[in-house]
Amino acid sequence: MDRFRRNCSDFFSPAVIAVVIILFLIMDDTGNTAALRHLAVVFSVSFFMRPFNPIRNLVFPDAGFAMDFGLGAFICFFPAWTLSALGLCRYADPVIFITFLVMALSGCLIKKYILKEAYVTHAEFKRFLGGFAVFAVIFLAFFWMIGFNPLVDAGTENYMDYGFIRTIMRQEAAIPNDIWFATDTLNYYYLGQALCVLLLRLGQNTTEFGYNMLLATFAGMVFLMVFELTAGVAGALFTDKEHTGRCAVAGGIVGGLLAAFGANPHWFFYGIMSPLIQKITGRVPDKDYWFPDGTVFIRSELGDPDNGKNEFPAYSVILGDLHAHVINLMLVLPLLALLFDHCIQSADNTKRWWSNARIIYALLLVSMLLGYYKGSNYWDFAIYYVITGAVIVFCDIKRFVHISAAITEIVSKALFITAISIISPLPFTMHFIKMESGIELCETHTPLFKFAVLWMLPVIAAAGLITVLYFGKRGRREFDKVCRAGLLSFVLCTIGLIIVPELIYVRDIYGADNRRFNTMFKLTYQAYVLFAFIAGLLFSILVYELVSAKGRSVFYYILTVAAALYTVMSASYTVYAAHQWLGDITDPGKRTGISSVEGLRDDPVYGFEMKACDILDDDDSNVVNIVEAAGDSYSHQDALSVYSGACTPVGWFVHEWMWHNDAGPVRERADYVSYFYTSGNEQFCRNFIKLYDIDYIFVGPAEVCKYPVNAEGFKNLGKVCVSEQWQGCDLMLIRVDRSKL
Repeated sequence: MDRFRRNCSDFFSPAVIAVVIILFLIMDDTGNTAALRHLAVVFSVSFFMRPFNPIRNLVFPDAGFAMDFGLGAFICFFPAWTLSALGLCRYADPVIFITFLVMALSGCLIKKYILKEAYVTHAEFKRFLGGFAVFAVIFLAFFWMIGFNPLVDAGTENYMDYGFIRTIMRQEAAIPNDIWFATDTLNYYYLGQALCVLLLRLGQNTTEFGYNMLLATFAGMVFLMVFELTAGVAGALFTDKEHTGRCAVAGGIVGGLLAAFGANPHWFFYGIMSPLIQKITGRVPDKDYWFPDGTVFIRSELGDPDNGKNEFPAYSVILGDLHAHVINLMLVLPLLALLFDHCIQSADNTKRWWSNARIIYALLLVSMLLGYYKGSNYWDFAIYYVITGAVIVFCDIKRFVHISAAITEIVSKALFITAISIISPLPFTMHFIKMESGIELCETHTPLFKFAVLWMLPVIAAAGLITVLYFGKRGRREFDKVCRAGLLSFVLCTIGLIIVPELIYVRDIYGADNRRFNTMFKLTYQAYVLFAFIAGLLFSILVYELVSAKGRSVFYYILTVAAALYTVMSASYTVYAAHQWLGDITDPGKRTGISSVEGLRDDPVYGFEMKACDILDDDDSNVVNIVEAAGDSYSHQDALSVYSGACTPVGWFVHEWMWHNDAGPVRERADYVSYFYTSGNEQFCRNFIKLYDIDYIFVGPAEVCKYPVNAEGFKNLGKVCVSEQWQGCDLMLIRVDRSKL
């Protein structure tokens, strides 16, 4: 019987993966084969980069599949991008594939000749396949759901994110030109989108299908990474290993569900409990819960002193947001795993960290990831630089008997991490100008009631974790002391993330009621995920109390059941939000497919833009500059540059203003574009084309709606590639003839 069970266990994960592949193949979607290639890339990056993952003390139930992917993607990306950024090659297929192959071969050699270990044991591979199977199921589920509303939405920042990826793909440039500020390099945090380009190129996929597949990838990876991190730390925390495995897995599931699919407590109170109470009492609900409500709970229009933002990953995926802070989460969670693995290492107080090659390498990875955050989401650099320092300080003080030894260890690590985090992103930072204008004290604060609604439950979970770690009965449990110190510092930092926006904010172009908006947004986004990890860890301890011989009590049963029920209710947000934003995800007849643009071709407004886009796609030039309307942020304007990856002199005014921290140059370009379309002055148009190196002139629906277009100034400066009548207006795409300039 045992042998039969082992055989069934060996075949379960491959069977699940096979079913997922079959479902993709029979799915009526033009992106189904692209999805299978993407799954192959995810598996390959994770499997072949495993030797470069130095985590040894944390034991992951799925052998670290997701952590291997996060670190592996970074290890592939960094050398390929750096070589391109230094001007040695283009950021294109050759350097990406060669880098991957070289790193994969190097990993095999390192395992065999340096570490002298098996590449992967049978038991590890079985668990690894289990992790991939879970990811494949989540990927399939979100691939299916997103296919009901796959179009990139101009009313959100999806336009910008899609445009970044498309532009980097087209330009094959590690340091791309700005999509909406032609002839200048992009002054924004685009390394996350550049990493996405690497994954798409490895799978030979286009942005059209790849954008939405990356959203599905993010959902699966956040769940698995938080699951692994929670289970790994829980397993290391207990010195009594008898019941650790089941407890760690239970906590990992709770943490993963909350982080990837759950919502902040506003959903629990206003989306679930309030309608339930109203129904029980016979009252008619005031209004249906709108899925973004919890993210904009703090609003001046509701009488609050200012506006705040409190997003979380499930909302990001449903909305279709591949913004900097979203993508970067897949590299933030591996850094936390590296940190906790480092902090629970077996300590030999007679040796320093610099005498251990594996510790040096782990700290090198931590340092390089922190440096990378400067180009992917600078907020994460600030957040995790502090967390890294706090965890190391607390753990090293606990680890070393003599304070002098601890200080030496801490200072040397600080110098090493700081130096590498400065050097490694230099190719990016040398081309980048920071946008913020300093730090200010808060003059407004979140109303106490609303702060409690959003953060009372997470803070209770954090306080509960600290209580059981430090004030529980030691006769019933004993925790690893160094790991406990690391968790204390981590919890304090996490609580700090929600307190900081009440004390200070980083000044940017948004004033008046929005001055705290961006600071709160970025800090609390990370806080939500970190609190999910804390809640999962606390849940694993509760389960441990239940399964341990001396810990069974009604109190722990009630707490455990309540926590499990809350997790399920929180995770129900994803299904609710998907129905609201994506449509009836249970009706296959309403699904349009995963393509981000295919549904636009027959649209009376977007259709002509897609015809023009096809022509630009046929242009072999890496950098193509077009002139189109100087668009307003969160509008359909500047669609052609977004879908084609071409650059335009100015687009999405407020965003460019923020990226340059100066409205002057942006306004000047917008005035030039307006005069170009309306003046009828051919000489001005010639000079404009030369100034911005324009290749194509576009007159589409957005242009004729925004300007009284006078084509006399530019219609004779090139050849019309495609034209059309639209509501009595002449639409056209003109290829500039250089001989006429």
